[in-house]
Amino acid sequence: MATVAQIVKASLQRILVQASEADLEPDEYQDAMFAMNNLMLALDADGVHLGYTEVSDLGDDVTIPVGALRGLIALLAIEISPDYNGTVSEGLAIAAADGLKIMRKLGCPIPTSSLPGTLPTGTGNDYDSSERFYPDEEVAILGEHSGHIGLEESTP
Repeated sequence: MATVAQIVKASLQRILVQASEADLEPDEYQDAMFAMNNLMLALDADGVHLGYTEVSDLGDDVTIPVGALRGLIALLAIEISPDYNGTVSEGLAIAAADGLKIMRKLGCPIPTSSLPGTLPTGTGNDYDSSERFYPDEEVAILGEHSGHIGLEESTP
């Protein structure tokens, strides 16, 4: 797992603010960590659930799948670039878009669906079965009050 310090430093290097051999100031780390928390919580609120937990220290592990780290680094770099007068290159924008796609794949699983009992099985079912419809998974309530569909009182 990557730490907060590794993610922040990599993000700042992507926007050409941080040289690889230079150390960051503590306030730079704090600002970037705040931006990272906001970015990841916004993604979570948007339905991309990666298991991220808020961080408060540079040594904290970033609790997302390893496949989502590239996206986090690129998205964070773009997020904080105005604060540091950083440069967002075309390659960084592409990396952020690709990384966000991967984050969505990892954080938005497609739910399985079941076939409703009112759906006919259709033609081409050559097996010996008297079942013309899929079995009911649940009992459907057809009417609001009585449990069945009936004519309205005003209908002749």
